[in-house]
Amino acid sequence: MKLKLTLAFVLLGGFAFAQQNDMKNIAATNPPDVALAPLRYLASDELKGRNIERPEINTAAQYIADQFKAAGAKPVDGATGYFQLFSLRFVTPSATGTVSIGSMTFKTTIDALQPEAKDIKLDAPLIYADKDIAAGLPAADVKGKMVLVDMGKVNQSNGSQYFRGMAALQKTLTEKGAAALIERWNTDATFWGEVSGYLGGSKPAGPADENQLPTLIINAAKLEDGVKTAGAKASINISGTGVKDIALKNVMAYIPGTDAQLSKQYLLLSSHYDHLGVAAVPRMEEGKLDSIYNGARDNASGTTAIIAAARYFGKHPAKRSVLFIAYTAEEEGLLGSIYYAAHPVTPLKQTIYNLNIDNASYNDTTLISLVGIGRTSADPLIVKACQAYGLHVGGDPTGGQLFSGSDNYPLAGKGIPAPTFSLGMKTFDATITNRYHQLSDEAGNMDMNYMMKFIGSYILAAKYIADDPIQPQWTAKDVYEGAWKTLYGK
Repeated sequence: MKLKLTLAFVLLGGFAFAQQNDMKNIAATNPPDVALAPLRYLASDELKGRNIERPEINTAAQYIADQFKAAGAKPVDGATGYFQLFSLRFVTPSATGTVSIGSMTFKTTIDALQPEAKDIKLDAPLIYADKDIAAGLPAADVKGKMVLVDMGKVNQSNGSQYFRGMAALQKTLTEKGAAALIERWNTDATFWGEVSGYLGGSKPAGPADENQLPTLIINAAKLEDGVKTAGAKASINISGTGVKDIALKNVMAYIPGTDAQLSKQYLLLSSHYDHLGVAAVPRMEEGKLDSIYNGARDNASGTTAIIAAARYFGKHPAKRSVLFIAYTAEEEGLLGSIYYAAHPVTPLKQTIYNLNIDNASYNDTTLISLVGIGRTSADPLIVKACQAYGLHVGGDPTGGQLFSGSDNYPLAGKGIPAPTFSLGMKTFDATITNRYHQLSDEAGNMDMNYMMKFIGSYILAAKYIADDPIQPQWTAKDVYEGAWKTLYGK
């Protein structure tokens, strides 16, 4: 018994010494002035909010590439230097279009929105259908007609449900030969501003947009009685939709591993580096007139952490190779990570884990929020790393809604275990939303001591995962377990 206890103390002492040594090396490669410099620069007014349609996004990309190179990270075979180059087509809805229903007229980008922006000229009979029976209408009743419904279904309670319901109805009515679908906004009026802000601006064109049923959302508190009777007519007159191809860059690099076998595998450390740009109209926020969405928390902080990790692994390489990707166009709908998942530069089956970073804000500086906690076998390694910095680990404060909203999601769908490592959020409340996507998200009002703990714990977690001889996996019966088995031949 005494021998066993002695051995246990020796092992614990050895682990504690190794951990302290790792933390010492992390601190040596990333003193605060060095570690936090990318955060201050990327979130500076000089970069004008890093929007993908502004030239400063290229300045940010080059800066990140230079940081990777200075850290000793190498260009990835198949990339163009430190960049994965691609372009996507974006459409901007016309601001002069109209939708007329009876004597009511709605103007595009104000009280009429297009989920898929395109020019439309259409005059047709109108049929109003109850929102719960529209999909079941006979084809003879809807062919060649515009179908008007109230948006959403009974028992739906959030925007994502509304839009999933719209897509399903759109598909059904297309098959039945309808001329158009018009959905009347009849939900929370405050949510209209958020929806119009997104649908009223430039957004990526999907490959099938030109062939989809013309669909509009109108904001009408009530409808004329005649609209719901036989013989009603409607017209849509929209022209001047803008179309533009935008060149984009994912920034990437890698550091080879040291183990003869494990170095053939990659741990992916990722974040997005784009943000929202400049507001159309300056406004007062926290006592000053401002127009730049600096995006310090979202997500200059994440990109800063993966640059810091590159510095560390450049001096202290892990057993596995470490791949670093700063994604573009996350704010437009995860476009950079979706593109990478479809066009990986490193084979996906060699990427055994993705520890992504994305941030909104924080309201607990003793906490790391691991979005996807409980879903991968690497959780204990991440918890151990965070505890070393005096931090505890919690989950998604929304109960699971955040998982699909960050750049971990496209690779998770391919089978790669991929949680998101985030600043501490006890609850997703006003203390988060007063910074998230706000002009006040600036480096100057962040807790930099907490940020240093965030960076250190992230690097240590990455080291533990990269050195662990056991390949991480999704937990049993997770929705992605089957994809994991297929990808890795398990």
